[in-house]
Amino acid sequence: MKIKYYGTGAGAGIPEIFCSCRVCSHARENRGKNIRTRSQAVIDGKLSIDYPVDTFLHTVYGGLDMTKINHILITHNHHDHFFTNDVISRYQGIKEPIYFYCSKESGAELKKLAEAREEQFHTGKIERTDDCRVVVIELNMFTPVKILDYTVTPLRARHAEHLNSMIYIIRSENKNILWAHDTGKFPADTVEYLKNSGIVFDFISLDCTLKRNAQITGAHMDLDWCVEMTELLRENGNVNDNTKVVLSHIGHLVERTHDELQKEADDFNMTVAYDGMSVCV
Repeated sequence: MKIKYYGTGAGAGIPEIFCSCRVCSHARENRGKNIRTRSQAVIDGKLSIDYPVDTFLHTVYGGLDMTKINHILITHNHHDHFFTNDVISRYQGIKEPIYFYCSKESGAELKKLAEAREEQFHTGKIERTDDCRVVVIELNMFTPVKILDYTVTPLRARHAEHLNSMIYIIRSENKNILWAHDTGKFPADTVEYLKNSGIVFDFISLDCTLKRNAQITGAHMDLDWCVEMTELLRENGNVNDNTKVVLSHIGHLVERTHDELQKEADDFNMTVAYDGMSVCV
């Protein structure tokens, strides 16, 4: 599988609009890997993970072609992961619907929007000028579903519990990925499911939003918590020496430039993601 990171930032990206901290100032001056748009990745060019407010930027500057993507996994309904306002803009002649997979709570807004739009067409209040068809597929925790060539299992995240936020196991015929943004330390039922699954991951991507040793919330992680979760997965048989571990969803709260964070991550054989990075597993 090929994973392409289009956005690797936290909720406000880097640099934050009104911020002049050292990290944001450094990003404006040096750009490159220090610029972080909101979180989005695509697997094998056909399965998107999240659809943030910056999807537009990813199509304009990052090379993302959303016309070829009809399946989108949503972790939760926050603007940096799911920007529903930009969904209803598809062109004429579309042969397939666009499918969004998420919890019932995270999909409610888009589902309501799509249903209201169809009702307006049905009653003649507005004229249909495109072939936009949106399908919201509600997922249940710990229940695998088949999406394209993948088996996807949603797991409980420690984040925005009212939205039933999800992290994901994504499995192909012979490769296994764990995608864990946004979440703090994994909840007990998620750890238990992973332990009992017997899955050994080829690749894991972890939330690293916070400053090291200064965790201001339990809903995200810092480098040390990422190390702790990786070691827990190792103890439970889900990680081995061949597992690639990547850190993403990085905000200025980390208080590190890309190179500084990578230098610290090197001690744990972890890679810090950057916008545009591709990984093959």
